[in-house]
Amino acid sequence: MAEEPNRSGNHAGGTEWRGYAQLAAIVFLIAAALFFARAPGRVERGAAPGPASESARPTVRVIHPASTEQALTVELTGTVNLEERVRVASEVVGRIAWVSPDFSNGGSIRADEPFIRIDPAEFELQVEAAAMAVREAEARVWVERAGAEEDIRAFERENPGAEPSESVRRLPSIAEAEARLMRAQADLKLAELHLERTSISLPYDGRVTASDVEVGELVGPADRVDRPASRLGIVYRTEALQVAVPIEPRDLEYLDPVIGRAARVVGEMATWEARVARVSSVVAPRTRLASVFLKFAEDAHPDSLPAPGTFVEVDIAGPVYEDVYVLPESVLQERDSVWVVRDGVLSAFAPETVGRTADGWVVRAFDAGEGVVVGVLPGAREGLAVEATDAAPSSN
Repeated sequence: MAEEPNRSGNHAGGTEWRGYAQLAAIVFLIAAALFFARAPGRVERGAAPGPASESARPTVRVIHPASTEQALTVELTGTVNLEERVRVASEVVGRIAWVSPDFSNGGSIRADEPFIRIDPAEFELQVEAAAMAVREAEARVWVERAGAEEDIRAFERENPGAEPSESVRRLPSIAEAEARLMRAQADLKLAELHLERTSISLPYDGRVTASDVEVGELVGPADRVDRPASRLGIVYRTEALQVAVPIEPRDLEYLDPVIGRAARVVGEMATWEARVARVSSVVAPRTRLASVFLKFAEDAHPDSLPAPGTFVEVDIAGPVYEDVYVLPESVLQERDSVWVVRDGVLSAFAPETVGRTADGWVVRAFDAGEGVVVGVLPGAREGLAVEATDAAPSSN
């Protein structure tokens, strides 16, 4: 019984010792992990950095750009709209007798070709009545003049050598008769004009956007018929078509002078040639963009032009830059720079960018040395010695 306390003490001492050992092992492992984590990376053994020997030089592909001239294009998006439109109405009151099938939404009408006719019967009768009034007035003038001649001869027989008075010569009566004749002639012209207006046409080619008339409908000026009946349709001249193109002020400045510049308008189904006709005098308050307005080429067929409201892509030709390089995008390095090989080593250079086109990156001409590097060179750095070889011609 006296040995029990001693066994208990030995057991406790052994347990404490093992706990310290485990703690020490954990601390050691943590220290080792920190040491290896902070250890420097593997260092290549060999010569110190410097110009490599000829056999160790990496080979780079280069191009030799040639100075040229290049016109840049500003690519924009616009909308086809109308500078103006015409509301077709009848100038005389009457019933529609005929409507051309071309006078419908989407139709085309030709210059001076009637597309609406109003029943002319009443107006033809008015012309006949006015013509009869003219003949009556002419007869009255003839009667007065003939009577004046008789009166003058009678006066001269009774008063030899005397001057007949105005009343003897019937000047007031003749003047009154002539005035009635002129009024009758004017009435005839007015009646003929009304008859002419029963056939409605326009002095230019146009396209129809709306037609609001049917045969048998009573039409006329708005103050003489119901206002809805005064409108027969909406027509626009093909010359009134324009493309409104929002543009940033910096692009506008780049294109200066912009008026008259050639442009290409691209729609879903066709492409049209155009020119810049004018520039807006103010900028849009929300977008802070100006607008340019393009007119289609005069030889464009009216039926081939896009309809108002069509969205189109617009390319406006900019000024021509001289002494520039057109570089492929494959030469582009970080921050719009290129690698240039000079005296067998790499040299970084950031050319002045003029713009970008479908042909490539347009920059001001610079000293291209032994060539501009194409593609990415792993490990490239300023002063790296390289072996330059001409790049294969582009398949484009």
